[in-house]
Amino acid sequence: MSNFKEIKNELMQLGLSEGQALIYLALVQHEELRIQEISQLTKIPRSSVYDNLEILFKLGIIEKVIEDKFIKLKPYSINSIRHNLNEKLLDLQVKISKLDGLERAISYLPKNGKNKSTIVRYYRGVSGARQLLWNTLKSKETILVYSAWGRGRYVGIKFYKSFVTESKIRGFKEKVLINPSPRVLESIKAYAGTSISRTSPQDIKAISENNLLIKGETFIYENIYSQLYLREEEIGGFEVESPNFTQMQRSIFNTLWNMSDPISSLLAQTSIKNKIQQQRI
Repeated sequence: MSNFKEIKNELMQLGLSEGQALIYLALVQHEELRIQEISQLTKIPRSSVYDNLEILFKLGIIEKVIEDKFIKLKPYSINSIRHNLNEKLLDLQVKISKLDGLERAISYLPKNGKNKSTIVRYYRGVSGARQLLWNTLKSKETILVYSAWGRGRYVGIKFYKSFVTESKIRGFKEKVLINPSPRVLESIKAYAGTSISRTSPQDIKAISENNLLIKGETFIYENIYSQLYLREEEIGGFEVESPNFTQMQRSIFNTLWNMSDPISSLLAQTSIKNKIQQQRI
């Protein structure tokens, strides 16, 4: 990345303003400069140069050198900004960790309006799908799931890896029902135990499409029943918050779970079939 404009934009992505990025790059190119020289080279008014320098000092990427009657500025390596970024990351992680507790506290506030027995929330697009998935992490009980499998490619692998990591950190538990298509079985076998695998095979059971056709993703937890539709032409879903409705859906799921087959036996059968086919080849 040798283009000056590209480097400036990258510095701005790290949190520097355009003026701060221009000043830092001027120092890098000239090794050391007086304030008047910085103003002339960058076309930034002298008064604004002082303000920008204060920020660069705080970021730890420039230093002041006093020579005779002059003050000159010299740049440090941009890597010096790492400490500042780590502090921001830590602060952000602390804030994120407080969200669930804050949400519960807010939910306990007295409501002046009429109580609703059922609340429906809708989600649209990739960002909506990600939010609906992330909402499941609030559950303190076992999540019941109907899954068509392969949600990562719709919401982004990078996001899904962070979702799986956060799920494991929170120690979530779930039961998952799937239709045992060859694609799903191969995917479970290939990715079990990896960074994009949220569910242990022992927590998965299979039910025939003839008994239940599974489309998209369905989650049942706490007082919430949610569905997520993942198609190339449309991504979206909804949540229904209703104790009675969720209780009924949980009962249906448990009935289907008890009549379904453990995925481990199907995976074993698939492995045997593959070995036989390979031997014939």
